[in-house]
Amino acid sequence: MKPAVLVTPLSQEIPHVDHADYIGVDAGCLQILEQGFPLAFGVGDFDSMDPKMLEKLKQRASLTIHPVQKDETDSELALRLCQEKGYSPLILTGGLHGRIDHTIANIRLLMYRYENLILWELSQKMYCLCQGKHTIQNQYKHISFFAIEDSIITLEGFLYPLHQYDLKPDDILTVSNSILNKQAQITIDQGKVLCIESNVR
Repeated sequence: MKPAVLVTPLSQEIPHVDHADYIGVDAGCLQILEQGFPLAFGVGDFDSMDPKMLEKLKQRASLTIHPVQKDETDSELALRLCQEKGYSPLILTGGLHGRIDHTIANIRLLMYRYENLILWELSQKMYCLCQGKHTIQNQYKHISFFAIEDSIITLEGFLYPLHQYDLKPDDILTVSNSILNKQAQITIDQGKVLCIESNVR
């Protein structure tokens, strides 16, 4: 499957992802063009964009324009369209900045609707892990796990290991761990876990 990088207006940096299409979420279209990436298409209500700039943008890319008064956020609409088009994984940038309600909404989209979604920022990323054994490379200083549902996990190669631990959604025991060597493994025998890798101090 082809990756999609969805860029919101709050994106500070856009990742280079091989063979990906770059999709603008509202005025995130301008971020894509300004940073020299090809804009595949844009989605949003575009209410914050200058009308003249919007007309210019229409000449450069296909836009799906939604009403300002709607039940979904622009990010949700963009994710839905990319999912329908068969993109995977879905990499959303700028989704952890700005208004806290929008940040929570993006995290909930990750936890409950789009298991193939990655919330990516320059210094951290967030994604879901389902049942099975997963290898994680030592690329970030801090790594945390939070249960989305009742889960049983084993951590190997971490500073704080665990063996078949019964991790509950209200448990914060697994915050701020670290990988000892080049990589580590997490085995999920049951449930689904939110993983956050971070270099933020």
